[in-house]
Amino acid sequence: MTATGFWPPLAAPLLNGIALLLALGFHRNRAVLVLTILTIASFALAAMTVPEQIERGADAARMFAPWLLLAAAALPERSLLARRNLLLLLLLAIATWLTLSAPAHLWPGLRGALPLGALPWSAGAVAAGLTFLAAGLCVLRWVLIGAPMEAGLGIVLTCAGCALLPVLHLDMVRAALALAGLCSLGAVLYASYRMAFVDALSGLPNRRALDETLARLSGEYAIAMVDIDHFKQFNDTHGHDAGDRVLQVVAQQLRRTHNGRAFRYGGEEFCLLFTGARAREAAKACEESRARIEASRVRIRSAPGKQRRKSDNARKDLIEVKVTASIGLATRDGSTRYASEVLKLADQALYKAKAKGRNRVFAR
Repeated sequence: MTATGFWPPLAAPLLNGIALLLALGFHRNRAVLVLTILTIASFALAAMTVPEQIERGADAARMFAPWLLLAAAALPERSLLARRNLLLLLLLAIATWLTLSAPAHLWPGLRGALPLGALPWSAGAVAAGLTFLAAGLCVLRWVLIGAPMEAGLGIVLTCAGCALLPVLHLDMVRAALALAGLCSLGAVLYASYRMAFVDALSGLPNRRALDETLARLSGEYAIAMVDIDHFKQFNDTHGHDAGDRVLQVVAQQLRRTHNGRAFRYGGEEFCLLFTGARAREAAKACEESRARIEASRVRIRSAPGKQRRKSDNARKDLIEVKVTASIGLATRDGSTRYASEVLKLADQALYKAKAKGRNRVFAR
């Protein structure tokens, strides 16, 4: 079966267009720019049936799309109506107009100059290279800041780069662009899921994810509330950047909790959930997590002392600090019917752990 059998001609613009609408709805502005370019390019290849039109559409994709995609990948994330984004969309509109309306005698000159006519390689090879460079920029941004959407765009642009390779015939080009649209859908949906249900700082499921999980609970389970000791005082002393680092380290330790699932509850509070037979080992698992947190050493930059000279105020020394956590644990029994009640009991147990001196587990 050929690629056309798997991917009808309109599959690429349809998939990229749906992903574009999702990106608009979720305010993924870089994805909007990239998908707008891919949707128009794939529609041009799908809609043209006359050989001369198909050739012009393929030429236009190689001439204009790589530069526009590279610009979209390089621009910082801004409002969709920011000047730079509007300029990029204007250039896309001009490229579309040229593709549809440029006189026959002008087109060969454009085709010879773009994307980089002075290079000894074919236009398809240069176009693919520029698009792969755009993909690399997105992947690099993902490595540096950890944004899942950037990783998704890197995959999408890699598919688009493959579509521009000169060795592919039209059916394979359409298939590669359709695959780019399919990857775009997955990337937008996954990034939006992460935004809704995963805490960006700790990487743990957030309060919304916890509420939905608790709403589906039944049978035997245990809930533990975890609070970092004296966190407000730590923030006041060392600053919020150091506080964020502490939250990340504690989250890493809680993620390792045996048979438990960790959630970011809010502020300096976390939640551990143990379901089924695992609930019977919850107290032991909580104590192990508490001990790991106590044994951790968090490297932070100390705030400069007031007595230092003004010229030294910008310099901060790396220090290691110790953090501890208090944990309150409650298990569902015959007197607790709803998960919200167990959660409330765990919160009460947490306050008792604090009252008994902190850095301990109190099980109800």
